[in-house]
Amino acid sequence: PLVGVLADRRDRRRMLIAADVLRVPAALGLCAAEVTGSPALALAAVLVLALLSTFFDPVATAAVPSLVDPEDLETANAAVGGAWGAMLVVGAGLGGVVSALFGHQVAFVVNAASFAVSALLVAGIRRPMQAPRVAGVAAPWRAALQHQRARPALLALLASKPGIGVANGIVGVLPTLALLRFGAGEVGIGVLLAARGLGAMLGPLVAGAAWRRRRRGGAWLLTLCGGSILLYAAAYALLPIAPGLAAAAALIVVAHVGGGGQWSLSTIGLQVATPDALRGRVMALDFAIATAAIGASSLLAALATELAGPSVAIWIEVGLVAAYGGGWLALTRGLRRGEPLPELG
Repeated sequence: PLVGVLADRRDRRRMLIAADVLRVPAALGLCAAEVTGSPALALAAVLVLALLSTFFDPVATAAVPSLVDPEDLETANAAVGGAWGAMLVVGAGLGGVVSALFGHQVAFVVNAASFAVSALLVAGIRRPMQAPRVAGVAAPWRAALQHQRARPALLALLASKPGIGVANGIVGVLPTLALLRFGAGEVGIGVLLAARGLGAMLGPLVAGAAWRRRRRGGAWLLTLCGGSILLYAAAYALLPIAPGLAAAAALIVVAHVGGGGQWSLSTIGLQVATPDALRGRVMALDFAIATAAIGASSLLAALATELAGPSVAIWIEVGLVAAYGGGWLALTRGLRRGEPLPELG
């Protein structure tokens, strides 16, 4: 909540730069943790990095509509989603290569330097990241909550991201699946995680193309969000019976095309449906709901894997996401078949 209020009341550029600058010493804390052999210090450094990411991401998402023209918003969000997916593919692989060639310490320093570069890039943005603020805006959360309650489509979008989040714990099961199911070792783990990144990179592009090809405003956007949740469930449902590593990787790509597409489209809908003065609070709430679902899913997946094995854990989470997606589509049927939804464009 505090992040959302700050994103609406303070200069977003300065907030993003501050988050990046603070991430530099946090990332270097991993160097100190390795030198001292302190697991506690390593956990603390990772925790600070995670907290600063929860600060950075909603603010950046709220700023995107101010940085591009309205007709370019879909393309901008597809680019953001694609860059995130590319980070999963290239970043993880590059980190492994640097670590193998030069050692962990160099990898940690390169990671810290990336945040410094990010801060410089953000500082170089000259276009305003928010509209001018008017004194006397409504109380911190009251206006945002009132805005949401008055728009059922916006509430539906806020409820859509957990549809993927409730099964995101499957990602944590992939290394175990690679080792036990396919006997593929570290290479297999890398292949499956890279497939996840590739799907996340392609998802926003595929979803954006589908929306542009058959543009039907907000109702079509909601339909695509629901369909993406079910695509995620269907692909992962087949994963435990995949005949080999390549087939498993292909299924993971398809699943995360659905996941990445759903995330991108729901974000576009929230950006369009929310005025700039309230957008930070709405995006912070959206991020909080989604990450809470992801956290709960990860704990459930870990417990189920420990008790029953990776295949059962995957099917449990697939059942959750299928039930959630089907229920979400049923509850939003009136919105998708009723009058046009002008607040979603």
